[in-house]
Amino acid sequence: MGPAPRTGGEPMKQRVNRCLHRLSDRDTEAMAANELDAIARGLDADELPVFLAAVSDTRATDKAPLRRHSLRLLALLVAAHPRDAVAPLVPRLVAAALRRVRDPDSSVRAALVDAARAIAGAAAPPSAPAALGPLADAVLHEQDQCAQLAAALAAAAAVEASAPTADLADYLLALLPRLLKLLRSAAFKAKPALISLIGAASAATDSEGAATAVPCLRDALGGDDWAARKAAAEALALLALEHGDDLAAHKPSCIAVFEAKRFDKVKIVRESMNRMIEAWKEIPDAEEDVCSSAASPAQTRSPSLIVQVMVDTRLIP
Repeated sequence: MGPAPRTGGEPMKQRVNRCLHRLSDRDTEAMAANELDAIARGLDADELPVFLAAVSDTRATDKAPLRRHSLRLLALLVAAHPRDAVAPLVPRLVAAALRRVRDPDSSVRAALVDAARAIAGAAAPPSAPAALGPLADAVLHEQDQCAQLAAALAAAAAVEASAPTADLADYLLALLPRLLKLLRSAAFKAKPALISLIGAASAATDSEGAATAVPCLRDALGGDDWAARKAAAEALALLALEHGDDLAAHKPSCIAVFEAKRFDKVKIVRESMNRMIEAWKEIPDAEEDVCSSAASPAQTRSPSLIVQVMVDTRLIP
């Protein structure tokens, strides 16, 4: 669908507000959503801030379709326009998305996660904290369980979408101890989502960050919450794939713990445990690391295993 024709004489902001209002009516919702999408795609660069202000002005009392589609419009705005035009708006985009972090509707929170992923991908590489900083602050300070869940998943999505740079790795390395401390706190209820964030963050850092996260993730395998156990297994599998050679010293103690946990009573957790064990068994033993180049080459990781684990590490609310 191409850009919608502009209504003669009607200001863009007024047109957007009219369409947003129509989102609350089931009979006009689909038509209004299509018109808003067309407006978002057809904006000139100088119209982006005005459009952003209009779609950000949603309230908790608005109906769920309006709250949800306003977040989808943020992601569409990022996808439809060049990074140079969108990057200066990243702080405002994140702030607009975070207005819905306490939303009681799970579909709205899912739209928040998608918006955070898109916004982080649009941020200029040197300014990763511009997108991640507010999301991380929400993770660290929100008290409501739904808000904790949404913030942690949004931050994890943002980490995955951010360009891998030294600045990003340094930022995450400084953030990781605070996340690990939060994982041990009884005040944080959304542990599976936090574990997914820790896995994404530690995978995006250097070997120091990965090694720091391993003990806490290993301990999480013994928790009462099956979703947290599954998230921990997936995070550990991801670390093995991203930083395997740097984790050789942890391999013997970890494999012993993993083998004891592989017969989890929940089937999907058992499957995640088995994939984690396979990934860790492909890490070279510490003795192999110091062998001469004449020794047999280390086994390569199975591409099918990498794809499967990367798919499973995404936690959908």
